[in-house]
Amino acid sequence: MPGILPAMESATAVARTQECAIAPTEAAGTQWTAVYLLTAAMGLCGLGLGFSYPLFSLVMERQGADDFTIGLSGAMTGFGLLASNLVLPALLARFGPLRLLAGGIVCASACLALAPYSDAQSHWYLLRFGLGCFMNIAFIVTEVWLNGASAEAQRGRIVGFFTAVMAAGFALGPLLILLLGSEGPLPFLACAGLVLLGALTVLPLGGRDRGGSVNAFDGLSLRAVLGFFRLAPLLAILVLVYSLFDGTALVILPIYFVEGGFTAEQASAALACLLIGMVILQPVIGWLLDRFARRRVMAFCTLVSALCCLALPAALDTTWLLGALLLLLGGLAVGLYTGALTLLGEGYSGESLVAGTTCLAVVYGLGSALGPLAGGGALHRLGPDSVPYLLAALFAATTLFCLRRPRGK
Repeated sequence: MPGILPAMESATAVARTQECAIAPTEAAGTQWTAVYLLTAAMGLCGLGLGFSYPLFSLVMERQGADDFTIGLSGAMTGFGLLASNLVLPALLARFGPLRLLAGGIVCASACLALAPYSDAQSHWYLLRFGLGCFMNIAFIVTEVWLNGASAEAQRGRIVGFFTAVMAAGFALGPLLILLLGSEGPLPFLACAGLVLLGALTVLPLGGRDRGGSVNAFDGLSLRAVLGFFRLAPLLAILVLVYSLFDGTALVILPIYFVEGGFTAEQASAALACLLIGMVILQPVIGWLLDRFARRRVMAFCTLVSALCCLALPAALDTTWLLGALLLLLGGLAVGLYTGALTLLGEGYSGESLVAGTTCLAVVYGLGSALGPLAGGGALHRLGPDSVPYLLAALFAATTLFCLRRPRGK
């Protein structure tokens, strides 16, 4: 789930970008057709990816890979997210938003389809790197398009709805392991098929991506990325913390639960509880973001997330308590992503919106790569309970940052 925000250049370029369909002016109102189709496509991609993350980890664990190796394999998706930002402007100029969106989804599907016929200890590094590259491209185009298609008065709720649907896919994905298992090629092929449906869903948007939107990516550079941290440190921190949690949760938590005595099916069900929480709380968080100070809503989310992480080890033997903690933790943690997207759309438009979305995708990719590495290393060297405690410390530090006097956004 990548990115967000600003960087950039001339007022003329901003005005030109705002004329195109991917970044309409607020006066045009919400473009509901685009909102629904883009949301449905990412929901299907989320379903396939939500199935694939624990599937990769459980297969590697069954084959005898150690925790750090599993984390390193998962981190390759994050490295792919980072790398794709280097080529995104050129690809957008060559293919345009719609073809790039559909093509990214198709290529991601191919990476998943090849997985069961590849060696997990070597080829999966490359496949998961490619999966990160292609899905990042699809996510960036989708989020820019969605934010540009949303009227300001409805943005928090629309982003909350989008995040909830995508999270619903991620939540239901691990449950498919209960139906299809984690052995043989069928589970991976099912993942690939679900993601491929996402490409078919966006095809009716053909003809809506004309205009000068390609030019909005021309100003992207390392300088723009570094400048973003100075302009909007809160948004960078929110996306980084969410991506660290997201990468750790999807790759490492299934192994954490297995090492805590859970079966593979029970570990998948526990992860599904976390992801279901992402779904049911996003409309509520979106509503709060439209009615209260957005920084304070973010501070509330991070504080309660820290408390949930601290309580997690003690709840492993109590099913109902563990389920409740995971539901709450999942919903509030992904609320950081919802809040960051909302703050982005509130403060930026046109070229800065497109450029900022790509710039924060770099932040997301960094967190997605470091999360599994740090989580796998902690699990291997410090013991299982170190993972939730490290996450708790991360959320607590972010709470303090949210409550600081604002500098930028």
